[in-house]
Amino acid sequence: MKKYSYLFIFILLASCSGTKKIATSESAEDITSSRLINEYYANALEYKTMDARTRLRYEDKNNSQSVTVTIRIEKDKKIWLNASLLGISGARALITPDKVQFYDKLNRQYFEGDFRFLSEYLGVDIDFFQLQRLLSGQTVYDLREGKYDFKKTAVGYTITPRKQLEGINLLFSISSENFMVDRQRVEQPAENVSLDVVYGAYRNVEGKPFPTQIDILANDNQNQTRVSIDFRDIDINVDTNFPFSIPSGYSKIELHAR
Repeated sequence: MKKYSYLFIFILLASCSGTKKIATSESAEDITSSRLINEYYANALEYKTMDARTRLRYEDKNNSQSVTVTIRIEKDKKIWLNASLLGISGARALITPDKVQFYDKLNRQYFEGDFRFLSEYLGVDIDFFQLQRLLSGQTVYDLREGKYDFKKTAVGYTITPRKQLEGINLLFSISSENFMVDRQRVEQPAENVSLDVVYGAYRNVEGKPFPTQIDILANDNQNQTRVSIDFRDIDINVDTNFPFSIPSGYSKIELHAR
């Protein structure tokens, strides 16, 4: 499960808190697949920059810990993460579409690589824009690309690709209350690997619903990792910076692809 420990350095965030409803223009009884997806994107939060402070809890079969994580995003350009314990910075990451970097002060280690290598290492395709959407409380895959089928449920809708990706099964659950995602699941049956992301209790941010809590559950054969995130504060479209410099004397983390 060590590789998922590295994965969650990047997947650190997104989703849920608050009870204010967001007005929608479509009833749950009168909707089509394309209209449902259009409603979803009409309600999605648009921003140029995001600055959020969160509380993150990580658990696997060997340990658990809770840290404060600051996340900053300059949309489509960079994602910056800073994890601290008792007010002391312990790890920092800077992620761009072309590069992934992080360093760990506790173990005096650092990593430099790209998403292509990480995808080979993790055995799961992941890129910058998928991570950005996840941290913004959106579906990992862009629902405007491709065709989807949907089914009505007691609390909303489930959406699945009309043609699943090779070796990957996708499922998205959309709430009929605010037409936002409340669950997404990605699984690779042949590898016995799955990733569940569950969102809850949306709040109003600049007139749009935004999730301020999230539960991420990763299963890899017999191993299970859970990450729970609570957004304490979030600001959008504010001036922010992304300081990052790997300290001298740190040793490079060597990861080996499958």
